[in-house]
Amino acid sequence: MELGAAPEEVGIHAAEPVPWVAGMAEESHRLIHEEALKHLRQGKWVVALGGDHSITYPLVQAHREALGAFSLLHIDAHADLYPEWQGSVYSHASPFYRLLQEGFSLVQVGIRAMDRDSLRLARKKGVALFPAHRIHREGLPLDEILEALGKRVYISLDFDALDPSLMPSVGTPLPGGLSYRQVVDLLEAVFREKEVVGMDFVELSPNGQFHAEMTAAQLVYHAIGLKGLQAGWLSREVDHI
Repeated sequence: MELGAAPEEVGIHAAEPVPWVAGMAEESHRLIHEEALKHLRQGKWVVALGGDHSITYPLVQAHREALGAFSLLHIDAHADLYPEWQGSVYSHASPFYRLLQEGFSLVQVGIRAMDRDSLRLARKKGVALFPAHRIHREGLPLDEILEALGKRVYISLDFDALDPSLMPSVGTPLPGGLSYRQVVDLLEAVFREKEVVGMDFVELSPNGQFHAEMTAAQLVYHAIGLKGLQAGWLSREVDHI
């Protein structure tokens, strides 16, 4: 109803899952990179569904290889700026540290867990940080977020950005999260003003709580619809509400 368009009428292709090789994170990342690159070179718009947040690193690498430069919008409860976690640079806690080292411009929204070293790194690297507590006090600063982003954007959304009252089915829930409406408003603004080159949604950990899984599915579907409208694959119905 809100989109005024139906993505399923154009078609959504569900690719075969990329296998995760147990105990071999580097090999798993290579497989993710190759699979994403294959679809990108065919002219597809890729939406990746995790899995933990470590998958963002090979996905972003594949998008840059296929499409050139873009900035990153990271929507999450956690900054994910550790150099490594439990001895691994391939950790879910480290993808944005690695991407910062490679020169990516980063905007983080909804953060509510960040240690001092990560904050120092963010300041040093010029990360635009919009923590959840500021959003709750002042409202969602859409103009500032859009100004901080480049013309082309890759979006990575960890479902724990949402408040656990809405999204309990995640690996590391934290109170004080964003509302569904805030996340949708942010996505709509970015798709309206920027070229979104790709997306991933990560850290859903289904535990039988059906409403959380439905919320996740609705958010993914809405984002696909926004891209369809942006790219001209879909058109809004004249009488949409």
